[in-house]
Amino acid sequence: MRWPTQRAVKKDIGRLDVHCRRFIELSLFVAMASHNLNHQADCSPRGEYPGFVKALDSKTLIIPDWGGNNRLDTFTNIIENNSLGLMFLIPGVDEILRANGSDELRTDEHYKKICAEQDKHPKLLILVHLHEVYPHCAKALMCAEL
Repeated sequence: MRWPTQRAVKKDIGRLDVHCRRFIELSLFVAMASHNLNHQADCSPRGEYPGFVKALDSKTLIIPDWGGNNRLDTFTNIIENNSLGLMFLIPGVDEILRANGSDELRTDEHYKKICAEQDKHPKLLILVHLHEVYPHCAKALMCAEL
């Protein structure tokens, strides 16, 4: 087994700095990885307009749910095991922003207003308390020509 290099470990800044916040503001896609108590993994794509994920502060994100395939795997996993991995992408940018943290489902009107799109409010939100935040090497995107 190979262990990460010190250089790779030091990339984790554990919070959202100006660069990370701007990356999230421009991102229109995030992959959300979660797992349940039986260690069954799920990776769910979420996409909207740029900036649909909101940074509340340097350690907290809010992700609106606008509905999808209604499998609800991510929500079930959040209830069972509040751990979420996020990978933000911006089309045409050869960089990935990764963030990991604990999460919870919320229905607070305050958060719904923050994520409102015109007169439409999400029914459910995912609040993420960040533990790790770091840019990820662009090598995979460049090799795949994404």
